[in-house]
Amino acid sequence: MNIIRPAAWKNRCALLESEAHMLKSPVRVLEVLTVPFGKNGITKCVMNYVSRFDPSHVRCDLAVQNEPDAESVRMIESLGGQVFVLGQRNRDPINYFHRLEIVVNERKEQIVHAHGNSATLYVEMLAAKFGGAAVRIPHSHNTTCKMKLADRLLRKPFSKSYTNAAACGEAAGRWLFGDVPFVILNNAVPAEHFYFDAKKREETRASFGIPQSAFTVCHIGSFNEQKNQVFLVEAFAELQKSRPDARLLLVGGGKLRSNCEQRAAALGVKDRTVFTGAVDDVAGALCAADVFALPSFFEGLPLTLIEAQCAGLFCVASDRVTREAVLTDLVSFCEIGNAETFARALLKPAGKDRRAASEDAIRRVREAGYDISENAGMLSRWYETLTTGAET
Repeated sequence: MNIIRPAAWKNRCALLESEAHMLKSPVRVLEVLTVPFGKNGITKCVMNYVSRFDPSHVRCDLAVQNEPDAESVRMIESLGGQVFVLGQRNRDPINYFHRLEIVVNERKEQIVHAHGNSATLYVEMLAAKFGGAAVRIPHSHNTTCKMKLADRLLRKPFSKSYTNAAACGEAAGRWLFGDVPFVILNNAVPAEHFYFDAKKREETRASFGIPQSAFTVCHIGSFNEQKNQVFLVEAFAELQKSRPDARLLLVGGGKLRSNCEQRAAALGVKDRTVFTGAVDDVAGALCAADVFALPSFFEGLPLTLIEAQCAGLFCVASDRVTREAVLTDLVSFCEIGNAETFARALLKPAGKDRRAASEDAIRRVREAGYDISENAGMLSRWYETLTTGAET
């Protein structure tokens, strides 16, 4: 199978860069989110890239289902783009389709790059085609999906609807595209933003009411079935038996948060569990922690695991998480069938100096091609080569 990895397409784009940059105007790109705009992995990934595009090369619009925050809208507009709120994709698909088609047509988008995890991306690809976009890119961000029946029924028409394919990793690409060639676009992060800061650690702990000496387990993610936070609460209850001083820091929002709160109360650990809701300062939460936990049932390529490594954190991930996200020696894997086993794994931090571990991790993340600055430049050049006919 022809998988184009970042290093390979970086070279291919470089060969064509001079031709692409002769374009008289920026490439017109529409980024489409098939998940609600918010503090989730796909939104974070897309906004990491968009925020670093050079508007002289890429004019980037954004199509979403719900109203983004004002800061994100201002950022898109400052780069010459516009934000279009299309309404609920699954509740009102016909109107969603027509609105998307109109945006593509009226904004004369050359490229529609839609982000999701199933063949239901056929909706975005067809609307893009009807709207006149010559380049249509579905981007796979996971290794399974919730809408399994729709995914199965749409696989065949979906396979004929796009011009180029992209994925966050090999497993995610194989899931959605099978043996069809696809480009891997790393879920890149601003690595230096997560550099460990001892002062920030103290301040964040104080703001969350966590004692400075408490052994703290951190998890970041929306409360949903995939992330498996209820199991983490159960593992933390086991951990408490040997570390009664410990705290569990759960960062994120979502419909299943109340389930976790109820389970924590039932297990007698709610007073040791901090539910922060969605926060802007993820780096602070990572600095405050002693170990990062990711007990997910499945993942595409989790940004949070890369960010945690950049913060110099020892990480314990579910054995179902892709190994592509392991960029340092800070990550270990554990089965998620037994809470006591997972608790024991959480109690085995690497014991490294956090500052040194963070510096080393950031260096490794950059070397592995997961720093956003370089990746945004490569994606911009890829867009340009696609519109010059260099890619088909």
